Amino acid sequence: MSGKIGIKDVAAAAGVSITTVSHALNGKGRLPAETRHRVREVADQLGYRPNVNARNLAGGRTGLIALAVSQEPELAFQLGDFDYFASLIRYATMAALDRGYALAALPPVADNEETFRRIPVDGAIVVDPVHGDPSLAYLRGQGTPILTTGRAVDGPEGAADDYWIDNEHLEGIRAVLDHLAEAGARRIAMMLPQYPASYVVDMHRGYSKWCAEQGAEERIVMAGDLSEAAGFEAAAVLLDGPNPPDAIYASLDRLAIGVLMAAETRGITVPQRLRIACCTDSYAARHASTPLTSLALNPERIGEEAANMLIDMVEGIEPRPRHRFIPTNLVVRESTLGGATIDAPT
Repeated sequence: MSGKIGIKDVAAAAGVSITTVSHALNGKGRLPAETRHRVREVADQLGYRPNVNARNLAGGRTGLIALAVSQEPELAFQLGDFDYFASLIRYATMAALDRGYALAALPPVADNEETFRRIPVDGAIVVDPVHGDPSLAYLRGQGTPILTTGRAVDGPEGAADDYWIDNEHLEGIRAVLDHLAEAGARRIAMMLPQYPASYVVDMHRGYSKWCAEQGAEERIVMAGDLSEAAGFEAAAVLLDGPNPPDAIYASLDRLAIGVLMAAETRGITVPQRLRIACCTDSYAARHASTPLTSLALNPERIGEEAANMLIDMVEGIEPRPRHRFIPTNLVVRESTLGGATIDAPT
């Protein structure tokens, strides 16, 4: 087929009416999900590109969706500090553009309510919503379509009605802890941030369950914030205390870098005397002085699926299922390889 592809060409190739094509691509009408999907596939195969501006105007939409990373006022951080956020935003942006939408990444502040008041958006992605997030409450009050990556922690009754994408953190932490135990670790400590997000809740729960099953002592230390310095200080509490751990699993890559620095300043060799693993893979984890074993969360898939799922909601297509899990995978590196079981000091 040569020349400019039009809506009639898509209708003919899909074996449906022009009206069905219009409804399928614009999120209108009462069409089976299979029909919408097939029409979109045919349109993509033919290279059909609808007039996005006309479509949005006809549908009363702006063509703009927002992405905001939830924050606590006391634990402010920049999105550029973490590879995870950069990857998630990049792939969400590309997926949105493929669907004819622009994605605006809002500034990392504790409350974006005023921004949402000034900039009309068709929907919003809220990343790792903390308890009582005012932006989330505002969007809900306005009836704006919302998708969260990570579950809202305002209560189980609210979470059941939300739309979200999350990792299987309980399975992921089990994979890490099993790996550390198989590598010879017997006193595994967990480092968590004081951050009220669902992944922290899940990691704590998963660690406690694993320890109970193994008959192991829980050794949890809380980091003051999400920085290397906080990881260093929290690690010092463990390493300088009685019966220090022989492995530490940090919930963030930057915290794990702090653990590694604390070990190095004390002459504690990694992994011979201390094994270190972290959640979230990153450039920093891969290129640390001792490359860090990491639980990869696959933010690329999260960002892409989040954008597509939200846009379906904006266009009146009910996402099925409304709760989705993205698998994790363990990337084993030098920080946990080798070493030996070390008896507790007497």
